[in-house]
Amino acid sequence: MGDVPEAMKWPRSYATYSAGDLAQISGLTQDMQRLWRKRGHLPEIGGGHARFTPNDVIMITIRYALSKLGVSPSQSPAIADIAIAGALFHAIISHAGACEVIGPAGDVDEFLSGFELDDFASDLAGHPQQTNYLVWDEDGDHRVIDRDEAIFDESTIFIAGVDLRVVGARLMIRGRKPIVTLEAPVNLTGRRVRRLTGVGANDS
Repeated sequence: MGDVPEAMKWPRSYATYSAGDLAQISGLTQDMQRLWRKRGHLPEIGGGHARFTPNDVIMITIRYALSKLGVSPSQSPAIADIAIAGALFHAIISHAGACEVIGPAGDVDEFLSGFELDDFASDLAGHPQQTNYLVWDEDGDHRVIDRDEAIFDESTIFIAGVDLRVVGARLMIRGRKPIVTLEAPVNLTGRRVRRLTGVGANDS
């Protein structure tokens, strides 16, 4: 990626999502969330309202999609990290406004004009290697692959598949907020601005 833009070194924070947001993104209604929680498919809420990270939302979206394909929630308690990272990568790389950058105008503009989108999204998502599809076979094994022609391996009759590109799109489009924020330390001087990746300048 060449020289690392200063903004890439700034503290980053990820969006949080409510139970209503989760329902909108994943399709798992709040009533179903309560049922899943009661049955141990979602973690208990210690107090207050449920809040979910982008990774939580992606994992639950995948698990709910699989449940509609015949893979029960009890069979999918843990989705491979690479699948979650793959969906996050697609959310960031494919959709304007997925990241907001807040800091001195010069640093922010340099970052947005100079970064390589693929490298940036890969860094934020944890450098996933294969990112397009999660496939779940009749033996309960799952893997992440890039090419749709590799979904069937000529030894498995039944495959349940999830398109991680669509999961990422739903996180961004239905979530209606930046997924990650990079914000400069307060000790940096200069006029502070807020910009969204892939979107025209938006000062604040």
